[in-house]
Amino acid sequence: MSNVAPAQTLDGYQAHALSVVSPKQGSFDQPVKIEIVPGKTMEVDCNHHSLMGEFTEKSLSDGNSYYVFESNGQATSTLMACPDNTKRMEFVQGQSIFIDNINAIPPVVFTSEGIEIKQRNWNSSTPYAIEKEFNHTVETEATSALKAYPESLEGYDRYVLFLPEIKNSQKERKVEIIPGVTTEVDCNKHGLTGTFVEKNVDGWGYSYLIFNSDGGVVSTLMACPDDTRRTELVTGATHLMNYNSRLPVVVFIPKKDNFSVQYRVWEAGELK
Repeated sequence: MSNVAPAQTLDGYQAHALSVVSPKQGSFDQPVKIEIVPGKTMEVDCNHHSLMGEFTEKSLSDGNSYYVFESNGQATSTLMACPDNTKRMEFVQGQSIFIDNINAIPPVVFTSEGIEIKQRNWNSSTPYAIEKEFNHTVETEATSALKAYPESLEGYDRYVLFLPEIKNSQKERKVEIIPGVTTEVDCNKHGLTGTFVEKNVDGWGYSYLIFNSDGGVVSTLMACPDDTRRTELVTGATHLMNYNSRLPVVVFIPKKDNFSVQYRVWEAGELK
């Protein structure tokens, strides 16, 4: 525990060490995300219940992180009248967070007393490109909804993704939007600067994404031989969203020749 947290204990908190995926199972091309799910086993009825509380990420001097979930143990619920025979004991979940499984050090989570932590590993598809120009010959709910979205934004290109409907599947899925810039790199690790902003379509309840970036790239500072120089796609901060085939995914990316945008589909494993 001392390798991943500033102390073995935090006053008033209990520590949970998560399990991680071995490097053989997860790789750069097929990454794994860990969903950290706080909760409490408590008596519920036919209403929908949710544990109150929020996560805070803390950084260590070595670049690793640990996580603190603060909660008073109370839950909110809908307010339907329920028969007594619907009462039962259940794991009531709070707001979860997603972290990348990027090293072999088990992430540590501190919670208030009485709060449990479960985790769910998510596996991804390979990345696919989102195209600026698209053709659709079949009118669907998603293509019809696209008419409500902005067609253009000054200084940006619009990318549109129509997700296929997945029938007869109980597995939960999410979509990760990945902006990138094609540029020359060396042996260092590089990252595209920039952030996503989510905007609402007035009067519709739909949302779209804008990636704000000047195309700048940051990197580590190792000395590299000249023969390590190559042209490569450098990605930046990503945006994780729910999978919904009934609406288009609309993303605005800076209008530059070397910018592009990809997506991955993530599939949830078992909560345990």
